[in-house]
Amino acid sequence: MSESLKPLLIQLVSSFSYYLIDEARKEFGKDVLEVKINDIEYHKASGRFGDVYVIDVFYSSELGNHKTKLAIKFMESPTEVITEIRNSSFLEKKFSTRSVVKIPRYIYVNLKSPTFIAYEGVTGINYEDAHDVRDKSFWGGYVLSIIHEGKPRPVMIDIYEELYRRLVLAIFGGQTNEHEIMDKSRILLEMISSSQGGSDAFGDFHQSNLMIRASPQNEVLNIALIDPTFWMQGAFDRFEDIGTFFGRQAFLEYRESQGIPATIEDIKQFILGYSVHLREINSQPLEKLYPKGFPLDLFLAIWALMDILDKTTVQNIPADNPNIELLKDFAYYFLTEQPIGKEINSFI
Repeated sequence: MSESLKPLLIQLVSSFSYYLIDEARKEFGKDVLEVKINDIEYHKASGRFGDVYVIDVFYSSELGNHKTKLAIKFMESPTEVITEIRNSSFLEKKFSTRSVVKIPRYIYVNLKSPTFIAYEGVTGINYEDAHDVRDKSFWGGYVLSIIHEGKPRPVMIDIYEELYRRLVLAIFGGQTNEHEIMDKSRILLEMISSSQGGSDAFGDFHQSNLMIRASPQNEVLNIALIDPTFWMQGAFDRFEDIGTFFGRQAFLEYRESQGIPATIEDIKQFILGYSVHLREINSQPLEKLYPKGFPLDLFLAIWALMDILDKTTVQNIPADNPNIELLKDFAYYFLTEQPIGKEINSFI
């Protein structure tokens, strides 16, 4: 990041010095009257929409030196800010009785230029990087199940049928395997249309949106859920969020081995954690909600097809690029062979 942004970030942090005073008071257990920012260190974090900067603030007070962490997310408009604040508040209520899950609270909102939200800092390891943490997939599923919690209802199948039809035509239209794909994947849409799996959706449930704090024994202590920009109420298929979560992981494994056995094992643990929460709230099990099977292969394929469109139309990557060809093979693999369904749909 450009060093020229440092004065701006210091200025913004200074505008909510009350938060720094409160953090210092908690640290020492004494009243703090005034603070002075001595320095900051920062880096740009991954985020699909809006620039997010994670900042370590070094400051002092009459009690001594302090350090705290926070995050500033710049957004395009006040409407986006208000939407994210509303979503954060809703999710905070959902997880209010779950000590294992933390929703970072916002500490400052600016609706004028520059438009941004400041969040309290989150310590931990990004899910993708927590290679040695045990049961992380289980807890990822448990967290998503809480987000999806609600009365079972039919899925809005029309949006998925239309999206899928358009994607297949855009990527495979006119090719020799188009009809094979449509024929073999028909059962995946039937799994959705016959289900009662409709739920609210996180909308952008990537592994990078989970931060894990683990014990020295690599057991999960708590999980922070970040970036609720796209949480939506409705009757979306709950396996859409699961497909988004495992898309990149599955693709990276497929790129190396032309298969995804390790990802499938993680998916099994994820579904186990998801199911444990369903039992805790006396909800119908997934097998009852999806009597014809879990349509996860469809959503892994949709993840790949959407990525192809983004790369070819937005990033202007040629369609014959090797990575694009591999993504097409990846989508074809899930739509025709359905490797996940073979492993997790044995209850049918």
